[in-house]
Amino acid sequence: MRQLSVPLSPHGQALWHWLMWRANTVYWQFPLRLSVPEIAGGTKMSQAMVKRARAELVKGGFILHEAFGGNKPAGYWILSCIRPGTVMEPHLKVKGKQSGESSSGKVLEMRR
Repeated sequence: MRQLSVPLSPHGQALWHWLMWRANTVYWQFPLRLSVPEIAGGTKMSQAMVKRARAELVKGGFILHEAFGGNKPAGYWILSCIRPGTVMEPHLKVKGKQSGESSSGKVLEMRR
């Protein structure tokens, strides 16, 4: 739905989906610390195209980006498309015990 109001180029969409995948692999712990060559390899884009797509995502309010200087990997935060400007983050929610739940009853859910 967000793409209707802030359309992204195909490269912007590819970077967005790749960053979502990477965030999911680290259980939504931010900032994601990623270098441009790492992103370029993962998305099969050139480093220049990654930088243009990243600028597009920042301008559209899809991500926050912070350079840490030198050759340190930059930090990335994914912003919620439901509540624009809000960083997505995990939180623990206690639910009633159901089959398949751990004995503690804690479930990791996504806060938007």
